[in-house]
Amino acid sequence: MRFSILALTLLPPLAAPLAAQHEHPGSPYAALGTGALPLLPEEIEQLRSGDGMGLALPAELNHFPGPKHVLELGAELALTAEQRGRVDEIRIAMLEQAIAKGEEIIAAVGHLAGSFRSGEPTADAVARITAHIGALRGELQAIHLRAHVATRAALTEAQVAEYDRLRGYVTSG
Repeated sequence: MRFSILALTLLPPLAAPLAAQHEHPGSPYAALGTGALPLLPEEIEQLRSGDGMGLALPAELNHFPGPKHVLELGAELALTAEQRGRVDEIRIAMLEQAIAKGEEIIAAVGHLAGSFRSGEPTADAVARITAHIGALRGELQAIHLRAHVATRAALTEAQVAEYDRLRGYVTSG
């Protein structure tokens, strides 16, 4: 009798996850539709606009400011006209390169999806295409990181320290 009561007490909490496995609430990707480009709309927008997407965090968190935020904080950093011009040039060049690389990534992901749409992807083709996409993503990250390196070179140490403080990476005092 005790076993029955214990079993009845434990059964509902254990059964809920099992029942949930058999429900079909739909996929979070259903809105993309079959045959769609397998990137989320916000990913496509970020790739097409040259956004950083967190790719430069190794630089940003280690005292290598990004050009976008340096320009936004220009007054607080007391940028000279020369510095502002240089950082603006860095940002423009980075955006041109990042946008072009983003389009390459979108095309490569489309190529990968197409190989599956055709119904006949091979293991070799998948390995080749995904390696290419990985290389493109690495190149995109390098574009962003190089912009951070160039931006730091345009600033003084005091400006870098103030940037870190303003962005909340270090506390004052």
